[in-house]
Amino acid sequence: MSVVQWVMNLPDRSPQQSPQCSITKETPFEGGNKTSSSALDELPKELKSLLKTNRCRWFSHEVLKTSTSNFSSENLIGKGGCNLVFQGTLSDGKKVAVKLMKLSKATWKDFAHEVDIISSLKHEHIMPLLGFCFEENVLISVYDFSPKGSLEENLHGKTKGKSVLSWEVRFNVAVGIAEALNYMHNECSPPVIHRDVKSSNILLTKEFKPQLSDFGLALWGPTTTSFLTECDVVGTFGYLAPEYFMYGKISDKIDVYAFGVVLLELLSGKKPIGSETDKEQESLVMWAKPKLESGDVQDILDPNFDGKCDEIQVLRMVHSAKLCITRSASLRPKMSEIVKLLKGDSF
Repeated sequence: MSVVQWVMNLPDRSPQQSPQCSITKETPFEGGNKTSSSALDELPKELKSLLKTNRCRWFSHEVLKTSTSNFSSENLIGKGGCNLVFQGTLSDGKKVAVKLMKLSKATWKDFAHEVDIISSLKHEHIMPLLGFCFEENVLISVYDFSPKGSLEENLHGKTKGKSVLSWEVRFNVAVGIAEALNYMHNECSPPVIHRDVKSSNILLTKEFKPQLSDFGLALWGPTTTSFLTECDVVGTFGYLAPEYFMYGKISDKIDVYAFGVVLLELLSGKKPIGSETDKEQESLVMWAKPKLESGDVQDILDPNFDGKCDEIQVLRMVHSAKLCITRSASLRPKMSEIVKLLKGDSF
C-alpha cells in the first residue's frame, strides 16, 4: 500500500487551514526602538513576566537593525509564510540568527508560549533563545547562528562541493538529539513535547554539534494523564506518529517516533518522503520496516559511507530506529532507554 492510499484510509483529522500571512515591504523594519504603550498593555502575561526575569535578554530594535545591516536582503537566510530570518553580527562580534514574525492577535499568544518554553530549557543540544524584541507589529526572536546549517541540508541538500556527513558526525547527532529529548521528557518539570522533531529542525554548529531548534509547536506535557488530545494535528508529514495523525493523541512518544525517522535518515541518507520520481521509495518508514525486521542492515545504509563506519554503532542505531518507529505508542521505548541503547548501556 502506498502512503497516499494509507492516508486516504485514515479518519479525517485534517486541521483547519489558518489564514495566510506574509511579511511584506510595508513591515516596519525601519521603525524606532520604542514600543508603544498600547502594545505593551496587550503583551501576554507570559512575556511580561519574562521581561522581569533573567531567562532571556531584551534586544532593542535599533541593535538588531544595526546587526543585520538594516535587515538587508544580503543577510536574509530563510523565509516562511509568516516570518523572515536574517543573519546578524552583534557589537561583540557574535553571530546571530534574527527571526522576524508578523504580528497578529493570534501570534501574540503563540510567540509568548514558544518563548516561555524555550527560555526555560538549558541543554547543550537545544538551541538557546538569546532574547527577543517587539516593535510595533513585528515580533523578533534572536538565536545563535548555525554556520553548518540544518541536518536536512547536509543530508539531502544539493549544494555543490558539500561533503557527505561522516558516520562519526551522524552518530554524534543521534546521541546528542536523543539526550536533548530525554532532558525535555524526563528531566524538565513539567515535561516538554517538541511535536516537530525533524532533520530541518536540527541545526549544526561549526563543530557539527547538533542543536534541536524551532519550538513553535512545543507543548508542556501532561503530568496527571498519559496523553493529551487535540483536534488539530500539526507537524510534518513523514514524521507523524500514527496515534497522533489518526486520533490526535499527544504524548512524549510522538517525539520518540519522529526521532526514529531521523535515525532512518541518518542511516540511509534518504528523505522521510521520497520524491515523485523516486519510484522505489515513497515513505522512508514503510521502505525501512521490512529491512529492519529481516536484519538487512547493509541494504539500509547510505552507500556514500563506503564501508567507513563503526559496525557496533550502526547496529545500535538500527535497533534504536526499529524500536522508535513501533506503531503502538505503548510499546515504544522512552528516550532515556534510547540514550542508553545508543551509548551501549543496557536498559
